[in-house]
Amino acid sequence: MKHIVALGAALLTAAAVYAQDIKIGGLLETSGFAASLGKPGLDGAQLAIDQVNAQGGVNGRKVQLINVNSESDNTKTVAGVKRLIEQEKVTAIIGPMSSGSAFAIVDTIEKSKVAMVANAATRAVVLPPEQKTFSFLAPLTDAVVQVALLKDMQARGITKIAVLHSDVAFGTSGRDSLMKLAPDYKIEVVDKETFGNADTDMTPQLTKIRASDAQAVVVWATGPGLAIATKNHRSLGIKTPLYMAHSANDFNYLRLAGESANGILLPSSKLYVTASLAANDSQKAVVSRFVSDYEAKFGQPPATFAGNGYDAAMLIVSAIRKAGTDPVAVRAAIEATRDYAGVTAIYSYGPQDHFGTRPESVVMLTVKGGKFELAGAAK
Repeated sequence: MKHIVALGAALLTAAAVYAQDIKIGGLLETSGFAASLGKPGLDGAQLAIDQVNAQGGVNGRKVQLINVNSESDNTKTVAGVKRLIEQEKVTAIIGPMSSGSAFAIVDTIEKSKVAMVANAATRAVVLPPEQKTFSFLAPLTDAVVQVALLKDMQARGITKIAVLHSDVAFGTSGRDSLMKLAPDYKIEVVDKETFGNADTDMTPQLTKIRASDAQAVVVWATGPGLAIATKNHRSLGIKTPLYMAHSANDFNYLRLAGESANGILLPSSKLYVTASLAANDSQKAVVSRFVSDYEAKFGQPPATFAGNGYDAAMLIVSAIRKAGTDPVAVRAAIEATRDYAGVTAIYSYGPQDHFGTRPESVVMLTVKGGKFELAGAAK
């Protein structure tokens, strides 16, 4: 009898363990300077988890997203990742939108051996891959989008450019990447200017650029600085093309920049131009469903950052389906992901590639009448 009771208790314990929620951590900023990125990112990630659970979860187990708001503060992000790993015992982590915050926690991620799919767009977060084996990226990265940007410039006959960038990790890393790539397209960076992430006027820097022989201006930053630079550029009457970082593919940018945004050029995901995609585009169905489901849940169209959060969550869930909940096995499954069609990109990772996003995921956009649309081919 005792053996039967013991066996029954063991079975109940095993069933309880099996029925426990699978925990995925989040470090998406819902306050502070990166909140305009982190809030939609969290909404997108939660939509992904809700969809997974509505379809029965993973092997009958519900998935729980535990997000810690870092308040866009690197120190609080470090505290948050330790809480998720040590106290919540999460299987994997959806990393922050801020490149600086992602850099701040990489060492903790690697030492803890819990995989992170970060939403930062700076490739250096996962470099070198042999040292950052548990760190991955979900967004379009700076180098991937800059190739599309430089090809567009090349087609327009532009050979000299000026770069205006913020002084945070995203801005400086983007500048360095652009400096490295530009010569491959016979393009020279003739002026580099910097502004503080909290600056409210870039007129002095743009005045210097106007005096140079640059044939186009590239602004590489996140947040309100993008719109401020756009307005200052227009106010100074600079006639050369204005290219923006892919972080400008955001409704907040359109709202803040207003009419000044019309005519800009930027590399982007396909989120805002789904209807214009070819019927056989491998992302079209995924993006269309995401937009429809997001609007039904939140009552507004999704920003690019929502797609980033959604993809990060789905990539992790896909890995858990294949590998179970052991964090080391999940890491290996993420790295083995090939040709995964997401909202932001088509993803293929590998031992030497933790960026994932494929070049064909990028399109060039412009703004007309306050709306994003595909940019016309250069003449």
